[in-house]
Amino acid sequence: MRIPEAKVWAMVIEGVASLGNVHNHGSSAPKWRGRAARLVEQWGEAHGARGSKEPAGMDRDGLRVYQGWFNGLINSHSPLDPIIPYLEHSSLPISSLLQGLEPSALPLACQAVIEAADSHSLPGLRQDVLAFQGLEKQRREELVSEIIEEVTPVTESAGKSSKQAHISHRNEARFAIANLRQALSAIDSSSIPINRQRALENASLQAARAELEESAKRIQAAGDTSTLQRSVLQSWMHAWLGELTVELEKRIASMQAEIDALPESKAAVTPPKYSATARMKPQVLLMYLSLLPVDKLALITILEIMRMSGSGGIADGMKVLRGMVAVGKAVETEFRAETIKNVAGVDSYHWLKTIDPQTQKPSRQLIGSVWKKIGEQANQAKRVGKNEGGRILPPNHDDMQDIWTPAWSRMIQLGVGSELVDALLKVAKVERTAKDRNTGEIITELQPAFTHAYEYVRGKKLGVIKLNPVVAARLAKDDIGVVIHPKHLPMLVEPRPWTAHNKGGYLLHSVPVMRYKESLEQQKWLKAASEEGHLEPVFHGLDVLSSTPWRVNRRVFDVVLESWNRGEPIADIPPSEDKAHYEFPEKPDSSDQDPQMRVQYVEKTKAVLAQQRKDHAERCKFNYNIEIARSYLKDIFYLPHNMDFRGRAYPIPPHLSPVGDDLCRGLLTFGTKKPLGETGLKWLQIHLANVYGYDKASFAERARFAQEHEADIFDSADHPLDGKRWWLKAEDPWQCLATCFELAAALRSPIPSAYESSLPVHQDGTCNGMQHYAALGGDVRGAKAVNLEAGDRPADIYSGVVDIVNKVVEEDKKAGHDIALLIKEPLGRKVVKQTVMTTVYGVTFVGARDQIAKQLHARGDIAQEHIFAVSSYIAKTVLNCIGDLFSGAKAIMDWLTTSARLISRSIPPTRVQEAATNLTSTSRTGKITSRAAKEFMSAVIWTTPLGLPVVQPYRKAHKKQIMTALQSVYISDPNAPSEVSPQKQATAFPPNFIHSLDATHMLLTALKCKQNNLAFASVHDSYWTHAATVEKMSDLIRDTFVELHSQDLVGKLREDFLDRYGEYCIPIQSAKNISTTAAKRKAAIAQRRKAMSVMLAEHDGGEESFTNLDPDARFDNAILNAEVDLIASTPKQVDVKAAEAISLPADKIVEIAGISGLDDEDVDIFRAGKQNWVKFRDVLPPCPPRGVFEVRRVKQSAYFFS
Repeated sequence: MRIPEAKVWAMVIEGVASLGNVHNHGSSAPKWRGRAARLVEQWGEAHGARGSKEPAGMDRDGLRVYQGWFNGLINSHSPLDPIIPYLEHSSLPISSLLQGLEPSALPLACQAVIEAADSHSLPGLRQDVLAFQGLEKQRREELVSEIIEEVTPVTESAGKSSKQAHISHRNEARFAIANLRQALSAIDSSSIPINRQRALENASLQAARAELEESAKRIQAAGDTSTLQRSVLQSWMHAWLGELTVELEKRIASMQAEIDALPESKAAVTPPKYSATARMKPQVLLMYLSLLPVDKLALITILEIMRMSGSGGIADGMKVLRGMVAVGKAVETEFRAETIKNVAGVDSYHWLKTIDPQTQKPSRQLIGSVWKKIGEQANQAKRVGKNEGGRILPPNHDDMQDIWTPAWSRMIQLGVGSELVDALLKVAKVERTAKDRNTGEIITELQPAFTHAYEYVRGKKLGVIKLNPVVAARLAKDDIGVVIHPKHLPMLVEPRPWTAHNKGGYLLHSVPVMRYKESLEQQKWLKAASEEGHLEPVFHGLDVLSSTPWRVNRRVFDVVLESWNRGEPIADIPPSEDKAHYEFPEKPDSSDQDPQMRVQYVEKTKAVLAQQRKDHAERCKFNYNIEIARSYLKDIFYLPHNMDFRGRAYPIPPHLSPVGDDLCRGLLTFGTKKPLGETGLKWLQIHLANVYGYDKASFAERARFAQEHEADIFDSADHPLDGKRWWLKAEDPWQCLATCFELAAALRSPIPSAYESSLPVHQDGTCNGMQHYAALGGDVRGAKAVNLEAGDRPADIYSGVVDIVNKVVEEDKKAGHDIALLIKEPLGRKVVKQTVMTTVYGVTFVGARDQIAKQLHARGDIAQEHIFAVSSYIAKTVLNCIGDLFSGAKAIMDWLTTSARLISRSIPPTRVQEAATNLTSTSRTGKITSRAAKEFMSAVIWTTPLGLPVVQPYRKAHKKQIMTALQSVYISDPNAPSEVSPQKQATAFPPNFIHSLDATHMLLTALKCKQNNLAFASVHDSYWTHAATVEKMSDLIRDTFVELHSQDLVGKLREDFLDRYGEYCIPIQSAKNISTTAAKRKAAIAQRRKAMSVMLAEHDGGEESFTNLDPDARFDNAILNAEVDLIASTPKQVDVKAAEAISLPADKIVEIAGISGLDDEDVDIFRAGKQNWVKFRDVLPPCPPRGVFEVRRVKQSAYFFS
């Protein structure tokens, strides 16, 4: 039996309790109060509270039940005795019940609770009510005590040339900002936080709804000239609607006549067949076009095409395929909605489930969800018999099952959409006017509003639908493409805890716990893990991040607001439109015949316009963040978090969060304060040095940096805009200013150690991905480079790499290398930093080359014509040096890549026989294709140490050529099974695996901080807490890292692969190719390492010889250099001889070579059909050999996170 939701219980209980009023119901009043109490007990029994009077089902939104009961008792002036036992439990604080009341009911409720507390001798309850009253009074006083200056909005005409600017809108705020202010006005209510939060969520789409209603009014008022001028686009759309309706009626009548003329045998509706030459049959098309009224089809088509404008990278238009499928999908959704409404009824369970609680209108997502649920129930009923198993079915259940139809295929969506779009392109017209250059006469011409054309995009010829220039211009001015206001704003109350994969976060908005794109496989694994209770640690970690309280840093905000309203450029904020100055180049004389002058003029003009557009976009972004910050100035707020498919956590609100830019971070401070204590002042000083950019020095040097700049700190705090403005020279200026304010206040306080600070202090990992690789591989050299090993000062991995690169360049210069000779000055760390940082995340050679080319451009010492060659040379050298310096990381990366390649080429044993039987198939063109290749469906799947299943979503899209009303298109169905993309699966696996580990480490640290009562926030590998608790958090960071890497994570991953894919089968040729490639790569790396061993030795120990390295590093080198001999031989030929040659201890002899070949002696090869196969478990290489670095040493490293 399905238990009703908490909100249903709450409404019923509140209604019953409200009948307990003695004045209105006399002697029956106690009976109603008793019934309400029994209903509460039944709720508790249904959620595990057997007979005890304690709050139950709080993780199922149970708070609503007790709020409803409390509201009913207060409204009926009933005694509070029944609810008092529940209030003695900490899980039901009285403040949470008071927050559910209207402000007008609060005085009476507070007095009633105080009286009940006195009569039951509960002084703590009395104190809680008094504290609540004090907070409410303080808030009301704050609301009227200060008027905060408004944020000057970016105007409608900003970012446009004077010709583009719409005069009537010139001084109006941008629609997005006006919309935002309307939604944020809910924050200024005098109500209590939970009511304000609900109002805020309800208001988030109200402005967009108002805009839609206003657009409709404009169309209706087209007779009003001024309205018509402001709503030209709407009036055009209104005209198109009539024309398109008539056109569709003609087409439908023509189809019917064509079908009537056919013989009965050919007129029947049969399953549609598609090809590159044949369109959808008229009888099939007519069936779908008859599902909705013609005028509704016309309206859907117009709205979808206008909505899709500018999507998919096509300026002022869209890809043909994208537009047609969007229209087809919209028709399908509307048909489902009409079916549910007409068959089930507007009061039915199914229809009410389609209504979005914010818009009070059906939403596409909810319609799709309800339709899918009906289908699942219908299929289940067919299997086990209707109404079987004692299930309580909603009204009209059987009716809905009878009329349910499967989802339309992408082909049907395309066929329906193409017919409707073709009709629109035929009838939609607009008037264009121009002045004749010779006569000065105004010429008016009727032109198509949309045209079908072809464009080359990334070398491919694509069909596109382009908007007429006047339609595109109007679309930009009239804002008919309504900006839907973001639903996701910071919350005024703690977010709901995550209890399932789709339950948690906002009070009213439904958000999933994971962000992923069109991956039904990931959805299935996540849902199963959630239902089986495996995700509890992940949920709790996200709850820690979500429950961290925040405030806007008022002093920083005041500086930001003053600077913004002045319009002057400051830090990373560009100037306002009226203060900006852009130097356009002088147009060359028309008599000048030099084409180069013309080219230069066009290029410079484009560059200025691009900068103008960029500045405008930046100001719009800052405008949003500042406006939101202003609205939350007087409130504590929270940022609900969810995660991506690898488990990395992100705040759901996209604005004003720690993952934002420097301005966002500077505006944020913790909602709680802690005294600095003995060490807090030192960590504030270190934090100042870090955000200023002085973060490569020791902690003592960083603290001294702040001490030496105390005068600058005080000047920045006292005169941020009219002083020396020292803070603006910082790497992160707004965060630097925030730290100056905090430090100045602490230093000026009578007892600095007692100063209560709320500023977040950061601890950042050193190239965190490499830290995980070094720990996984036990790599001594790598561990030292990324501060896993203790040192007197922080190791700088980027300087280490660039030193080796410069030595290679010098050696190549001596050898007369042409490209090396072009590099006159030694390279700086900035040239290699981005490449080193992204290597761990799978940067390609091309990506590295582009990164380095960008830095060389900035240096300016390499001629433009040589940039490509020099950046290619440096990129190759950098990547090689990283592989040599982090040999253990490189070995693990290669093993992960090889494993992914094998998995993506594997087939479940149940499919092998069919794949082998149909080994090849011949296409229409006569091309022979392998059937086995179509069976490669296995994606790389693994489970993180916290139990989160990760599924890589990279698959090949099945494309089929289809003839439509407009053109022949290639289409793919994202829901159809398709083979994986082996290349993407392999290249993405190493970075994704490391991301899943850094996410695990962060969540473990969050849980430990919560247990130790530490405030905690995180931006991936940057962990934040109060200055007073930095050292405690640092200990916890190290403890959790050791806890994580004390496990054999690579070994467990291998076991996981063997359990999941062990019996899968791989064509032997694929296995040989993969294994041979891996072996060749390993041999090349090992050979290069021998050649570079002297340079690496110098990197480890200055001018010391290789033999003077510490024993651990020497062992690592011995292991890795032995690969040359081991790979050159078979395992039988090598064995102990290779080990003896490098003098390894007997207990450290390891097998290093990859599988360089396969034969009957190595693995079990079997034959199926015409092909030989091997099992995955027989060809998966062993884990790479592990170095001797002990991860426990990280506890002694002061700079591991700093």
